[in-house]
Amino acid sequence: MKPAVKLLSFVLAAVLVFSLSACGNGENAENAWNIPTEATVPSEAAPSEAAPSEAAPSETEPSEESAKADEPLPYTVVSLKDAKAGDVVVFGSYEQNANASDGNEPLEWLVLAKDGGSLLVITLYAVEHMQFHSSLSAVTWETSAVRAFLNGEFLNKAFSEEEKAKIRQTTVIAEKNPDYPNSRPGNDTEDKVFLLNVQEKALYFQDKADAICAPTKTVIASSNVFSHTKKAWYSGHDYLCSWWLRSPGMYKDLYVSYVDHSGNVSGGGQVYLDGTDLCVRPAMWITGE
Repeated sequence: MKPAVKLLSFVLAAVLVFSLSACGNGENAENAWNIPTEATVPSEAAPSEAAPSEAAPSETEPSEESAKADEPLPYTVVSLKDAKAGDVVVFGSYEQNANASDGNEPLEWLVLAKDGGSLLVITLYAVEHMQFHSSLSAVTWETSAVRAFLNGEFLNKAFSEEEKAKIRQTTVIAEKNPDYPNSRPGNDTEDKVFLLNVQEKALYFQDKADAICAPTKTVIASSNVFSHTKKAWYSGHDYLCSWWLRSPGMYKDLYVSYVDHSGNVSGGGQVYLDGTDLCVRPAMWITGE
């Protein structure tokens, strides 16, 4: 065979082989040579529309704040009729949440004792931050500014006329402080609202831990004592405060006893002293029936 014919035969054979190979893959002839296309280049897979993405917070899942709001109270609120010592009752209302625009909040009271149909109660929280008296002068419970406030402004703000009728007029005994017998207690008084004395604190709060008290949000907001000093001392915890008793303190008529942050009694509360965290926990007898 002539060389020209041989060359032509070889070319035709090569073309025929190539054509047959391409026909073996009807989708894409290029792939018969394993040539990667743009679609097959390895890449980070895009998330499928059907595949779940990172889970977003469920709309039905309660937020942290709402979960806290649903938590049960650490005590049981009972009716006045069914209450006994150690229970908590609701009676009257007072500004407590540092938002006066929404009105007063119900006042919660810890029941200290029951006498027939009457209950001796004390506010669960300290509801006011104030000095015992309006000036640094000789004073007892009888002549104090805090007594005038509790039986005047507080009484009128916190209770309706119907509720006032349930508050028992009480003879408040002026007992000497056994730790400071030379400090005069003043005279007995007739009051609807009063403070406990040293003896009553010892009787009703035999475990000092039970006497530890926190102020309301309104009290905290009203005083830079709580917004500065206490934030440093009690960071991450409930604010704690000291609260007045009516018993005289260690120095004649210029000091009054109080319960400190640890639940202990101190006789070193000056009647008029700015920059302290001394608060007020009103007490009273109310008719439970």
